[in-house]
Amino acid sequence: MEVDTPVTRVLAPSASFTLYAHRGSSLLAPENTLQAFELARSYGADVMEIDVRLSRDGQVIVIHDEWVDRTCNGHGRVRDLLLSDLKQLNAGYHFTDLDGASWRDRGVKLSTLSELFEQLPNTPINIDIKDQLPEAADAVASVIEQCDRVSSSNVGSFHFSTLTQFRQRLPSVTTAAGQSEVAKLYFQRGLYKQLPFEYLQIPTSYIGLPLATRRFIQHAKKRDIKIVYWTINELHKMQLLIDLGASGFVTDRVDIAAKLLGKI
Repeated sequence: MEVDTPVTRVLAPSASFTLYAHRGSSLLAPENTLQAFELARSYGADVMEIDVRLSRDGQVIVIHDEWVDRTCNGHGRVRDLLLSDLKQLNAGYHFTDLDGASWRDRGVKLSTLSELFEQLPNTPINIDIKDQLPEAADAVASVIEQCDRVSSSNVGSFHFSTLTQFRQRLPSVTTAAGQSEVAKLYFQRGLYKQLPFEYLQIPTSYIGLPLATRRFIQHAKKRDIKIVYWTINELHKMQLLIDLGASGFVTDRVDIAAKLLGKI
């Protein structure tokens, strides 16, 4: 019987259960901004979950949407705008927090991945590459190398071609499974001999299939896979995942999660 080599490269959480701040806790502050990440860190979040895209001049920008319109006071695709254009935008323009306070006049700006690394030198970063472009994978890999963040970064993407390109470019960085890899692990648990990933970052269910089960979680952990669920904002769901033995969850409500985990 073939035995897999245990995976030892993982992000270093502050406790056995890892708290991921979704876009820096996007219900509490403008998503994917330094202000949101600093707020999440103040609550004791272990890992910042972020999204990145390329600007017209090839800079890695921390932003989720293809277009800037939803979060900023501008119009256009990120890919069509220069870094200098993106830096002029107000990234808090449309945001109102849970207390009803507007962030329009708080000077919130978009940041590059390198600026985020500089702002959070000791915080692990989970990077979701949104562009389906080989150059996006290469650009993210270059920033990680230049900023010496190989051991404190994890990378995922919904685009398998992008994920594959990143793995080829920088194999020393851990990655999350792509959708087809999750499916293979779920349906062919005993047949998956080689694991090109160290993390599962998945919803609790997908097209009716329950993914947050004790059996699946234990199978993942036996394979030395960290299994992290998104996006968990309700207290009872957080507690359930902890009880089931999940490795962590991604949340917009780091304030609620931090209390549950005894961080504040």
